[in-house]
Amino acid sequence: MSPEKNPDTWFFLPPNQAEWSLDTEGVFELDSYDFSSDSDEYLPEQAKKYGWEETLDGASIEDVVENAKAQLDKPSLDQLFCAFIYYFENDAFLEF
Repeated sequence: MSPEKNPDTWFFLPPNQAEWSLDTEGVFELDSYDFSSDSDEYLPEQAKKYGWEETLDGASIEDVVENAKAQLDKPSLDQLFCAFIYYFENDAFLEF
């Protein structure tokens, strides 16, 4: 799954942020609109079983990528990852 195809979903990653890298596996949640408001069935199995945390929604991830592209034209994966982490930690765009 990718954020541009899932703008209303949230991206989940393992709970230890210090270990996140480009090799870290993540998962987008299912569309929560199909479930009742008191249900957690839309959460990915990793979140329920292993405590994976909600990071950014798909639309915010798209914004982070677009902001990086506007500043760098062709950002590397490392730069995009840094921009993602910065936005997650600061709720602001990274200035390159």
